[in-house]
Amino acid sequence: MKNAYLFIFLLLAIIGCKKSDDSKIIQSFQVFVIQGVNDATLIWDSVEGYSDSLLDFDIFLNDSLIAAHLKSRTYKIVNLSEHSEYKVSVTAFSGNTKIAEQSRIFTTLVNQAPKAFNIREIEIRNNAVSLKWTKSDDPENDSVYYDVYLDNDLLISDITELSDEISGLVAGKYYKGEIIARDKAGNSQKVIFNFTTLLSDNSTLVHRFFKYQGYQREFAYYLPASYNSTVDMPLVISLHGANGNAWKELEKTSFKSIAEKENFILLMPQALLGTFNGETIYQWNAHYIFQWDDVSLLNQLIDFMFTEYHIDLSKVYISGMSNGGFMTFFAARGLQHRIAAIAPIAGLISDNVFINYSLNRPMPLCYMHGTADQLVRIDGNPSANTIISFFVENNKCVTTAEITQLPDINQNDNSTVTLYHYNGYWNDSEIQYYKIIGGGHSVPGVEAGANMDINAYEVIWSFFSRHSYPDHAAGKIVELGN
Repeated sequence: MKNAYLFIFLLLAIIGCKKSDDSKIIQSFQVFVIQGVNDATLIWDSVEGYSDSLLDFDIFLNDSLIAAHLKSRTYKIVNLSEHSEYKVSVTAFSGNTKIAEQSRIFTTLVNQAPKAFNIREIEIRNNAVSLKWTKSDDPENDSVYYDVYLDNDLLISDITELSDEISGLVAGKYYKGEIIARDKAGNSQKVIFNFTTLLSDNSTLVHRFFKYQGYQREFAYYLPASYNSTVDMPLVISLHGANGNAWKELEKTSFKSIAEKENFILLMPQALLGTFNGETIYQWNAHYIFQWDDVSLLNQLIDFMFTEYHIDLSKVYISGMSNGGFMTFFAARGLQHRIAAIAPIAGLISDNVFINYSLNRPMPLCYMHGTADQLVRIDGNPSANTIISFFVENNKCVTTAEITQLPDINQNDNSTVTLYHYNGYWNDSEIQYYKIIGGGHSVPGVEAGANMDINAYEVIWSFFSRHSYPDHAAGKIVELGN
């Protein structure tokens, strides 16, 4: 019987010792997993009560040993499958004794496509196009490669540069293309572009995008074939109307042919989307109701053109149609230290702006407005006559205009043109007011249904070419961000 009690005692002692050993095995410690797409990095805490130098660690992946006798408390598992679930275990040993073990379940990430990117410049000639774009970053920090397609043909692939030039194109032809950014896993992101090559040799059409004052802005400009970096050229800024598209308008406008013939650079900026009178459209901040500063934008673009193309700063002009006409008047006040003359078409000055409107120098003015304009009424508040009277006084003109009834060349347009010409003591005093009798909301000589007795762009350039502003502000060297 004594032997039986002794056996039970020993058995209980062994079980107690076993439980004591097992208590070490279940000791907890933290294991962290940083998932990647095809890898995972393990980081774990030290085991309480043990110095790292006394421990070794084994790593198990899905219950298979993949690393043994590690001394560091970090390990990277590689060659994993994308978006897959795994079980990982970290076991700590002191000598041959298992001290602690911890397991984690994790899922590898999905390989994401490169991030969105944008074209920042398209430069078009008669037989070539140059492209520049912003960098597309890969979420997994892999390398990104670019492919360029034109009319569905792969022209260049696997480049890391952010620019490309395509030559051998046909003059006057419409093209469409794609730039595709790819990572090593084959995920991609793309941007689409289109353009029409020019007809004339050596001329250039450029579309630029950049960040300015927190807004994504864009503009387009035309360099005539005669452009020479050693010769300063005049700059004409043309502002589109409400909901206009500067790039599309510059592609088709006949103003380019005048720029080509008369040797000046034509610049067309793009307005931003804004809501006015319950309508959300692209429009200039000519009524001073939006947060962005379009006058500052125009000032920046003048300096950019000076930086890049050495424009003649004494011959910078602004013209605009409708909302662009409003903006022309508005910009004339803020940029009077830079602008030689202005030419608004079918635009007025908002009453909230006109209240405090002032100029500190004579501003040559060429103005056109139709008496039957139902969109921007000629008798608005203030009216066209009120605005003309302001400029007559500001420019120190003779108050009595020379009135000329221009020839009714096209008798099918249901309109005629009366020119009111004001002169003063200085060349800068000149005012030309083309009153389109019966004319609507349109650009004379250019748009269908408009008065065809004059060509607005030819008249405007003829007016601009007579004026310069030698006391202009100095130009600044600027760079445009992406």
